[in-house]
Amino acid sequence: MTINLTTVFTFEIGSTFDEWLKFFDSKESSERLSEFDIKPLYRGQSKKNPQKVIVIHQAPEGNMQKFFEAHGSWIATHGVNISTIEVSDWI
Repeated sequence: MTINLTTVFTFEIGSTFDEWLKFFDSKESSERLSEFDIKPLYRGQSKKNPQKVIVIHQAPEGNMQKFFEAHGSWIATHGVNISTIEVSDWI
């Protein structure tokens, strides 16, 4: 039986939130997420720090890791500061 996890990511971006949203909401991004059955639930910007972003996804357990292994370098080229990513998983 596959468990669906809700994964919360926070990280910093090197662009404006609006620029980052164009990437996140793009057709290409959606297609890459769907390869791993990942459903975006929420994305937002910190009120105190406009460079800090939160993203919440839901996916079968292990699929977020597979997604980052396959597309991590692609994500980094779109303004995401990979070293600042913090992750928590929820059942």
